[in-house]
Amino acid sequence: MAKTDAAGKVTSCHEAFLASMTFASGENKRLCNCDKCNLIPTDIREAISRHKRQKMMTEPLVRSQDRVLVQREECITVWRWTIPLNAEPLIDFGNHHSIIFVAHLPQNVEILAIGKGVIGSAEETGGRTKIDWKNGKAYLMPANGGKALGWVQTEQRKGTKSRQESKNFQPMILYNIKIPLSEGKIHDIVSEGGLTSDKNWVTTLFRILDQAIQSQLPVLNGGEKRNDKFSTQMHQGIELIEVHSSTIADVIKLLEGSKKL
Repeated sequence: MAKTDAAGKVTSCHEAFLASMTFASGENKRLCNCDKCNLIPTDIREAISRHKRQKMMTEPLVRSQDRVLVQREECITVWRWTIPLNAEPLIDFGNHHSIIFVAHLPQNVEILAIGKGVIGSAEETGGRTKIDWKNGKAYLMPANGGKALGWVQTEQRKGTKSRQESKNFQPMILYNIKIPLSEGKIHDIVSEGGLTSDKNWVTTLFRILDQAIQSQLPVLNGGEKRNDKFSTQMHQGIELIEVHSSTIADVIKLLEGSKKL
């Protein structure tokens, strides 16, 4: 908070402090807080300032992804994952099978899975893979031995978008349903009625994940692990049957509605 005197005016000490800060420099003041900027002629400093303002107005707005815990019960966690346009990816890890539900997929965008390497590096960004997800669909995400998972949303159309145009793109909304148990343990719990929770949505999500895993066991545990199809499924997931996607959508509505009560 700014320091003020008895009359409520900002003190000279605070003004001096602000003047020393890069972000507080005026158009004709120093470009940064180094000792060399004062040696740059005024017209050049003004040209640099104009260039910076123009760059800020024309470059796409960089945002951050957001992940929020919606509900936790037994060992199930349900996360809401918000992915704005061109946002830096958040990272998850594929230690266990999980489910991704695509709640909102904007039009005219491409979804890319992260590549290998350090996030943001040339190797990683150059290795990103296009994902063919559908709005309102759920996908089984196979365990991958704990490797990193993440996704970004980019424009389909070519050309540089201004900051204002980027604001018009809506974020993609995913729900990540995680049960950190082995496929065998999940199957035993469902088969033997081993859940202690009396909430229907917990039983429902356990059963859906178990059925999805059991239906894909030849793919998950068989020789297809090394082919191109399975490599794509590690990033995109395996689409669940319609009734499962519809049921998960109803569960999400229930859980999100209960948070507002």
